[in-house]
Amino acid sequence: MFHLGEVMVFDRQKTFKDNQVNADFMKSSDIQRVSEALNWVPGLIVQETGGRSEAGFMLRGISSADVPIYIDGVPMTAPYDGTVDLYRLPAGMLSRIDVSKSASSLLLGGNTLGPSVNLVTRQPQKPFEMHFDVNTLWHSNLNLGGRWNHWFGQVDVSYANIANFRLPHSYPTDSPYLDGHKRLNSRSRDFDISAKVGYSPNATDEYVVGYTHINAKKHVPPYLGSNGRAQFRISPEWKKDEIYFHSTTKLAPALTLKSRLWYDTFDNTLDSYDDFTYSTQKGKQGWTSIYNDYALGANANLVWATTDRNDLKFGANYKFDVHRSHNVGEPVAHISEGIYSFAVEDEARLSPQLSATASVGWFARQGYKIEEYNAKRGLTEMPNTHDGNVNALAAIDYHPSALHHFRFTVSRSSLFARMKDRYSYKLGKAIPNPDLGTEKSVNIDAAYEGHWQNLRWHAGAFYNFINDIIQEVTGVDDSDPKIYQLQNRGKAQYRGFELGAGYDISWLTANANYSFIDQKNMDNHDLKFLYSPRNKFTAFLELRPVWQLRLQGRLQAQGRAYSSSDGSTSTGGFATIDASIARKLWKTDIKVGVLNLADKIYEYSEGYPMRGRTWYASVSFDL
Repeated sequence: MFHLGEVMVFDRQKTFKDNQVNADFMKSSDIQRVSEALNWVPGLIVQETGGRSEAGFMLRGISSADVPIYIDGVPMTAPYDGTVDLYRLPAGMLSRIDVSKSASSLLLGGNTLGPSVNLVTRQPQKPFEMHFDVNTLWHSNLNLGGRWNHWFGQVDVSYANIANFRLPHSYPTDSPYLDGHKRLNSRSRDFDISAKVGYSPNATDEYVVGYTHINAKKHVPPYLGSNGRAQFRISPEWKKDEIYFHSTTKLAPALTLKSRLWYDTFDNTLDSYDDFTYSTQKGKQGWTSIYNDYALGANANLVWATTDRNDLKFGANYKFDVHRSHNVGEPVAHISEGIYSFAVEDEARLSPQLSATASVGWFARQGYKIEEYNAKRGLTEMPNTHDGNVNALAAIDYHPSALHHFRFTVSRSSLFARMKDRYSYKLGKAIPNPDLGTEKSVNIDAAYEGHWQNLRWHAGAFYNFINDIIQEVTGVDDSDPKIYQLQNRGKAQYRGFELGAGYDISWLTANANYSFIDQKNMDNHDLKFLYSPRNKFTAFLELRPVWQLRLQGRLQAQGRAYSSSDGSTSTGGFATIDASIARKLWKTDIKVGVLNLADKIYEYSEGYPMRGRTWYASVSFDL
């Protein structure tokens, strides 16, 4: 595990296991993409496909657009709309995924309503390490690394070439956008490479330079429901490049400086066509949109060990975001802004059993250049805005014995309105609101985990109160009653709990998790929250009976989820089962498996059915 890539409120020895997904689990479960791995985190609901053919999630009711995604503490989310397609991120380059469900470290400088997700990459320990895996679904990963005296190097390569998938056999085949049960225009191709070189001159200092390249071509399958209109889109380019530098330097016996510098680019082209021939772009649906964004960032943390039992940390963070967009034939419009923060955090180890952490920080946003293009007026500048908020966190961590672990956290978080929320016309459906304000949240979380011999269990409860929620307000344009504007109008409360247990012995591993959430809009009780089912259940079972065989079953189930705020459309609850049988021969692991064993029809988003029963075989090799 790449330790410089970790950022958490408490040290790694005090991390709750249900908030993590590690590489061993991802390998054993044939998980290839980050979105698939996150689906095993209690309280987190993954959505896939939809009108953008992207994978996102809801974490305790909060959308992934409002939850920053990091790789080794470096932001990955796009500056314009706060999203990142998690299906584009390969799981093969990761050692672990850390999910902060209620409160994130203020030292990250994140723009969040509380939660965050950090993807921690690999770091080799031996002179030579290699892992390779490939399956018949055309996913493959190669990991190469080595450590030599003070130096280490790591290279991770992933390639996927996904064909149009098949729907369950009971799905109706009368749509013109299907070829029998084959889901047309659902294919994609991904190539990813990550490389880093590190130097450790002594036991306390380390310096790492890294590069990540993610390149995809994805097709957006047309809508198959009865509550909307099909769109015909292809994204021939979805590309992110990131260069970063990490360091930790012990300046004095009690003083350590940690820093991160990064440069990130995002290029995205989206072609929209008139019809299912994907050949013309002459009508209202025909256009090509091009994004060419970049971000520069710096983060520095000074850690002062004031005593053997106390660490005082000072953090500064700055991120400069630039969004450049245009449709073919139009000039490029620029939007740029800076987000910065200053935070102080104190961790006190009051006793071997009790720790307390408190932090406070100032978070601010400053708009710089804001341009828009209008066919009549041409390229014009829009008003500049700025905003600032105080965020805070307090947490108590208690280990009464080696068998039990309690934590209580309360925090105040804020999320600045995205560039897209403030300035986009939403393809003619909305009026921009440059003065759109900040959403604010107070989060309370209580968590417990315990174990006894081979049995382990965990429980948690949370309450989030969110103020100034951004909502669509219609009636702002007399010429068209359907035109809306985003305004800070809402108050909401999210509350729920999570329960889980696991059992592990030589021939058996079993665990199960249940999550419940109740969401209420305090201003309009009839307003439905989208893509957020109240109930979720996961179960994992692996038997190792004889001859080193591994028989594995994986179940994921969730309740109904609304797809429209008035409740008129929704997706039904469902349960899917995946299964596999595997055996390791020397350093090679051979597996045969099946996804969606029962061939169930299910959707994460209304009108976008997922794949039916799919058989596969895989081979992996470790050295």
